[in-house]
Amino acid sequence: MKNLIFTLLLGFISIAASAQKSDLIFENQIIETDFSDRKAIITTIKNFYLGDHTGSIKNKRLSMHEKGAYRYVNKEGKYKESEFRLDSGNADPNYKEELLSIEIYDKISFARLRLDQFHSKIPEYKLMILHKVDNQWKITSIYWGYGIKQ
Repeated sequence: MKNLIFTLLLGFISIAASAQKSDLIFENQIIETDFSDRKAIITTIKNFYLGDHTGSIKNKRLSMHEKGAYRYVNKEGKYKESEFRLDSGNADPNYKEELLSIEIYDKISFARLRLDQFHSKIPEYKLMILHKVDNQWKITSIYWGYGIKQ
């Protein structure tokens, strides 16, 4: 009887130890998640806003694809589109941006941002579409609008 209890106890300890080991492996897999694309996208977005706030052509070129474009509907309800101008030193320091979310699907990403305009109480919302081109994340489209309606 003692041998049976000892064998059952040993089996239980072995199962418990195995389960704990599996949990550790699972935890290590979570810890080892690759965030390199997410970090690169955040860097691209930071470069975009640094270029937009200061007029830095270098930062604009680091962040925007040469064939990318702004796409939006203006306040009169008309669709507008204009290609990115990577050689423009124009700057707009009249707002502060907040990154709300990033979604990554292989080589395409969507970033949602809110901009607080210093001259307006109504926030502006932007959706940036980024593509991974030649192993670099570049903004290919920027869409925007005002106010959230649900």
